[in-house]
Amino acid sequence: MILTSWLLQAGIILGVIALFLITFILNRKTKAPKGVDLPDKCQVCQSDSCLIKMNDVNTIKAELKQQLEQECSKEEEKTDEKK
Repeated sequence: MILTSWLLQAGIILGVIALFLITFILNRKTKAPKGVDLPDKCQVCQSDSCLIKMNDVNTIKAELKQQLEQECSKEEEKTDEKK
């Protein structure tokens, strides 16, 4: 009974370690999509508070805001022309 319990626990621990190693190796071998350049610092970073990601978010927000302002100004011009 004790031996069976010990073997089960050891099997679970070894299984979890093997699963971690397999996923880690597969993640390392996965290539980035075309056109995406990752900085050297960001090989497998999963941090949501990363400064590089935060800068990207701010850049994207600025680009979206500029795009919306351009579209709004175009629509205003169209409505002014109709009047």
